[in-house]
Amino acid sequence: MSDSPNRFKHQSLQDADAIGGYLSALRDGFETGDLVFSTNGDRMALKPQGLVNLELEAKRKGEDVKLSLKFRWSEEASLEKSRNHPLFIKTQNNG
Repeated sequence: MSDSPNRFKHQSLQDADAIGGYLSALRDGFETGDLVFSTNGDRMALKPQGLVNLELEAKRKGEDVKLSLKFRWSEEASLEKSRNHPLFIKTQNNG
């Protein structure tokens, strides 16, 4: 549950299919410019537009693995200069 109308947070255990569904919904939301998050009575709507800063971090510590994705953008349309390095994501099965 959130403690502010400007913050939304959710944590739960999910299987790989559910995670894939959330990632698909995020993709669709970025494509349409409309993301809506809701849980347990909390709701937050976001309107991604323009250039979006992507930060991806993967860590392994023993058997524990952490993957973090962060997206940042300004709600005011602007064309900020950012570090544009290509990111490649692949599975072990596709080479």
